[in-house]
Amino acid sequence: MIAPLEAPDAFAAVTRLARVLVDTGAVAHPEKLARFFGETRVRDLIHVGDRVLLPHLRTEAVQELVVAVGISPEPLADAPGEPGGSAQVVVLVLAPPAAAGMYLQTVAALARVLRHDDVVERMVNARSADEVLAIPEIRGITIQPRLTVRDVMSQRVYRVSPDAPLREALELISAHRLRAVPVVGEDREVLGMVSDRDLLRFLLPGVLKTGEGQSAGSSLRETRVRDVMSRSVICVGEDQALAEVASLMVNRDLERLPVTNEGKLTGFLTRGDIIRKMFGA
Repeated sequence: MIAPLEAPDAFAAVTRLARVLVDTGAVAHPEKLARFFGETRVRDLIHVGDRVLLPHLRTEAVQELVVAVGISPEPLADAPGEPGGSAQVVVLVLAPPAAAGMYLQTVAALARVLRHDDVVERMVNARSADEVLAIPEIRGITIQPRLTVRDVMSQRVYRVSPDAPLREALELISAHRLRAVPVVGEDREVLGMVSDRDLLRFLLPGVLKTGEGQSAGSSLRETRVRDVMSRSVICVGEDQALAEVASLMVNRDLERLPVTNEGKLTGFLTRGDIIRKMFGA
């Protein structure tokens, strides 16, 4: 842990933490980190709120999971030579490729604590590494004994209202290359799902009949999402065991599932998320 961390910008801060890990012998093969720092850009760094950066990487450069923490007394610039920026806490997590479970659980545990503004504020105001480690929430970070849906799900979820024009759902799916968008009510409760399949089922007959997209465009403006969405949707909880949910997805041929906590939409889980985060590099 480096407190205070002196660095001119966010990427320089991450690089400094990596060098500290190398200097302390925590990185067995430093040369294998070169590609990551050669290809990674500032906008690729993972943010937790506005003031925390949580870059993490599975790499053969390390033989066991290692974590480095840096706390800057001033907000770090987003890019070299540019003003602005808000991040002050940088946490770098490196893990070997085989440690997928521990890696995901560690990142999830850190993110759960660092998304609380009061914890970050106390970290920034700490005058030494010892003071940071004395913060109860930091000292109490624990790794869960099993992988849960929360460890793997995507927390950034695009969603639409049931009363939104169908065009809004189409634009979301097209702009962000999505396969489906959850439909939620005023309290973020999941009411249904509108997928690319639902859109095709509704729009394609009109296009084939007229031979042009004019009627489809009119339908997109006049039709509400509730008229097209699938209402039978299986949701899973954040704390459900990942193995249990993955088995459900395979056995019932489910591509994606909304994730809820206390009845409210909090994330989205796809088979691709599981494969990429569990078995990807």
